[in-house]
Amino acid sequence: MQYKFEDIYDIPQIREMSQRFSDLMGISSAIIGVDGTIWVKCNWQDICDNFHRKHPATCRRCEESDTCLPPKYLENSDTVIYCCQNGLMEVAAPIRIQGEHVANLYMGQFLLQPPDIAFFMQQARNFDFDETEYIQALLKVPVFNEHKVKAVTDYFSKLAVVLGEMGLSQTRLLQANEHLRSSEQRYRLVVENAEGAIMVIQNDTIVFTNNKVIDVIGEGNNIFTFIHPEDKTAFKSFLVRTFYGTSRNPLESTRIMIDSTRTKWVQTNAVAMEWQGERALLLYMSDVTSRKEAEQAVRKAQHELVNAQKMEAIANLATGVAHDFNNFAQIIGTNVELLLANESKSSPIYCKLKEIELAVIKTSELTQRLLMFRDAQECPRQSVDINQLIEQVIHSLKALLPSTIELNLDLNAESRVKNGEPVQLFQIFMNLILNAKDAMPDGGEIFIETQDFIATSSDMDQNPNIQPGRYLRVRVLDEGHGLSNEDLIHLFEPFYTSKQPEQGTGLGLTTVYNFVKNHSGHITCGNEAGKGACFTVMLPATQITNQLIRLPIGGYETLLLVDDDPYILHRGKEYLHSYGYTVLEALSGEEAYEIYCQNQDAIKVVIMDLIMPGMGGEKCIEELLQIDPFINILVASAYLTDDFIRNQDIKAKIKGFVAKPYIKGRLLHAIRNAIDSNPNEPKEDCPKIP
Repeated sequence: MQYKFEDIYDIPQIREMSQRFSDLMGISSAIIGVDGTIWVKCNWQDICDNFHRKHPATCRRCEESDTCLPPKYLENSDTVIYCCQNGLMEVAAPIRIQGEHVANLYMGQFLLQPPDIAFFMQQARNFDFDETEYIQALLKVPVFNEHKVKAVTDYFSKLAVVLGEMGLSQTRLLQANEHLRSSEQRYRLVVENAEGAIMVIQNDTIVFTNNKVIDVIGEGNNIFTFIHPEDKTAFKSFLVRTFYGTSRNPLESTRIMIDSTRTKWVQTNAVAMEWQGERALLLYMSDVTSRKEAEQAVRKAQHELVNAQKMEAIANLATGVAHDFNNFAQIIGTNVELLLANESKSSPIYCKLKEIELAVIKTSELTQRLLMFRDAQECPRQSVDINQLIEQVIHSLKALLPSTIELNLDLNAESRVKNGEPVQLFQIFMNLILNAKDAMPDGGEIFIETQDFIATSSDMDQNPNIQPGRYLRVRVLDEGHGLSNEDLIHLFEPFYTSKQPEQGTGLGLTTVYNFVKNHSGHITCGNEAGKGACFTVMLPATQITNQLIRLPIGGYETLLLVDDDPYILHRGKEYLHSYGYTVLEALSGEEAYEIYCQNQDAIKVVIMDLIMPGMGGEKCIEELLQIDPFINILVASAYLTDDFIRNQDIKAKIKGFVAKPYIKGRLLHAIRNAIDSNPNEPKEDCPKIP
């Protein structure tokens, strides 16, 4: 390579940028030359600094991993993820200048899964490391999921390209300066073939320019004609300082107007000179658009990280609130059902109890909406009355809609959403209505209409995402100013928003898009003539069918009810006893294990809470399955997610899952299904419960 790495790059500046990135993302990073020279290192792990890089043998491994492994994998790739010879994961992206591989950008010293302690213990013994200190250092090594590594890998690939372009630009600038200091002939050669824009200006007028920009700018024009209006003051000040010799520093970034719609970012170097006997300025403008875009990408990543952290905090809060809500609703719901069983339907108390029961159901639905802030989970599917759901959304949003917003409903759909997930559907239309509200800060009317729609093969010609069949079409239309062409292109991208930072996260319409896709549906947006933006949602539909309502049923068997809340436990026992069951109680996993060991032959079903102190629900289930692999176990919890049981073998042996509050006979049906579907149980008629 003609120039040294430190000649091409501003090492302190790159080190500062890398340090900020490492601090932001919580990772170790480095820039290492192909010869092994470490130009930048940030936040290296103790296990590497204090162990691997200290011992001669492991240090050789590190150096070989830095210099030998990346070229082997990077021949046909922009990035590579590999395991270094000392057992840690590395991500490498090549920095190339004019096709020459000069260095690698690294993210490293992490794991993709919890560490193999035995492997590293053996490694400590092999190289005479203090085992305790070595393992303590190992446990500080971060474990990243594949999603985060993929996101950072993509970013590293782009950043390495930007660094290569920066190096290329700087290399060419160095070459240009060398040529300018030689002879006029070589000077002319460089000027006429330079990648950057070279020009001479006198009294703000361009009197000379190289071929790079002559067709765009041309001689005889005022330089400020092509400077972005917002940058003219700074550019003028830069020219004055350079002209009078008060500054020799470059102007880092200025926007040049290519035409009425396009701009480029340039870095401008300038020097005072004489041109044809008069004072002038020689300017060299290098395109730094890629660098600016990289800086903007870093700022965007920082903003996205802050938003993601906010969403995570909200999600954790929602989970805790939902769990407690459901437990409280369980106690209320069970007592209400017990009281209803002893009241005549003509009694005024019966009506009040039914109102409380309805409130418990609504509370349960509310907690499900809170859990929308968690990661997407697999939820029960059912046919959904879209008209009724939209009315519920509007009822929930009344407090958020100002009096200047009017709602115009035209709900004509007679079909139902096929295999719908009510919570996700609620979120879809809540976000669309709130978006319509935000589009009309001075007030206006929101139109919502539902229609049945039969898609035919001809509809596929206009929209290939629509398959022939029955659909529900929902349109949400506002009276705002509509959407720009850029908004229409990027509308559903994560974190894209036309609102101010404090007014939106850019996640609402992304969530809408994902939830519509989860229903095998399709969403489009456009501007309605004479009105504003119009969102159209197409959802697969099914005709309404009368569903058979199954009444709660009881039995005579013995059940083991496990819950750490004594109120839930006692009311649950009373509730199940009223349907004929004999119920044994346990306040913990340890107590449940002992009771089952003593009453194994009698207990037909174990109803297990998951979140308990001590042994906990999952461990208790594992221990019970060791006693009887065919045991009937139901999981009843105030917060069920798709990964509520981590061990898939255990999860496969569970006979059913009941979310609290288990009212309206859900628990009774689950118990009977578990018992009656067990081929090892004798088939006997259940006695009727009075």
